[in-house]
Amino acid sequence: MKIVVTHVPAGAGHQRAAEAVHGVLTQTHPEATVVLLNALDGVDPSYRWAFTRGYLGLIDGCSALWGAAYRLSDGLPFRHGITRIHRWSNAWHGRKLESLLLGHQPDVIIGTHFFPMEVAGFLKSRGRLQARLITVITDYLPHLVWTAKGVDLYAVACAETRQELVRRDVAEEKIRVVGIPIDSQFHRQEDRAALAAKLGLERDRFTVLIASGGFGNGPVPKLVETFLSIPESLQLLIVAGKNNSLFRQLEQMRRQTHHRVKVYGFVRNMHELMSVSDVMVTKPGGLSCAEAMAKGLPMVLIVPIPGQETRNARFIARSGAGVLAPSLQAVPVILNELRRNPKRLQEMAHRGREIARPEAAS
Repeated sequence: MKIVVTHVPAGAGHQRAAEAVHGVLTQTHPEATVVLLNALDGVDPSYRWAFTRGYLGLIDGCSALWGAAYRLSDGLPFRHGITRIHRWSNAWHGRKLESLLLGHQPDVIIGTHFFPMEVAGFLKSRGRLQARLITVITDYLPHLVWTAKGVDLYAVACAETRQELVRRDVAEEKIRVVGIPIDSQFHRQEDRAALAAKLGLERDRFTVLIASGGFGNGPVPKLVETFLSIPESLQLLIVAGKNNSLFRQLEQMRRQTHHRVKVYGFVRNMHELMSVSDVMVTKPGGLSCAEAMAKGLPMVLIVPIPGQETRNARFIARSGAGVLAPSLQAVPVILNELRRNPKRLQEMAHRGREIARPEAAS
């Protein structure tokens, strides 16, 4: 058997989900050939730019425009028009991806992004591909583009995701609620005191993890400035991701605050940082939230991208696993309230673990 697990590195979440699925399949199906495929290896340079730098630039500089386009293109009255535009664009720019998929001759294709699954679904609808197609949706409430012809199964985060797909005319028997796939490292509950000692941290100080995502985007410096209004000294763990200029800026700010601050670049031990933290302040990406909830880490959600992150944030806030901050200035107030209310923190941790399905990758 040959299995292709495909993703698009538009944000880090799709790739992390694919890597989690790939890792589990490699272990549980040793007889199979399991291939991890970046779908952007099969597109022209302009399309690759649009999915990576173009996307990040748009959400950073023109988030309102992105949000308007997201809402307009997600309306059911525009479904057929959007589907046709999507198909034309993918056919024009993704011809090499078609060849890559056909060349692998897979028995199963599992995709954590809608682009390669639309291409695979088109090939299957034309009889050129016989593989079983499984789409793994990495947000809690999906956009219209996640649905495609030829898909045999949708693996979704929660019951609300299933209801949304049914509303979009996806047959209920094609939908399975399994959670968002995350790395097995986030399944484990670890000893906080031992980890704090290992990482050179104070185990008893109230600890806030600030995550900027793998690409280090978002208003992290402005957020850190708001922490100056908190009189009590906190322990702040700030992850700058791959953004070197952000890392340097945060290092400068670290010296000007009364809080105990540690700044990290791109890390591979996020599970450990979560285990030693009391709260995480983060943008509401699907993967980051799924990882935090599996760890039982309460969240304060900030500046969601209009569209997919706004929906994620509302779902998590409604579920009780996180709080959606109305502004950056509100974050210190929320943290103070949580710090003084351990019972509420415990309740948020419990709700997160209830929602999380840490074995989703399997």
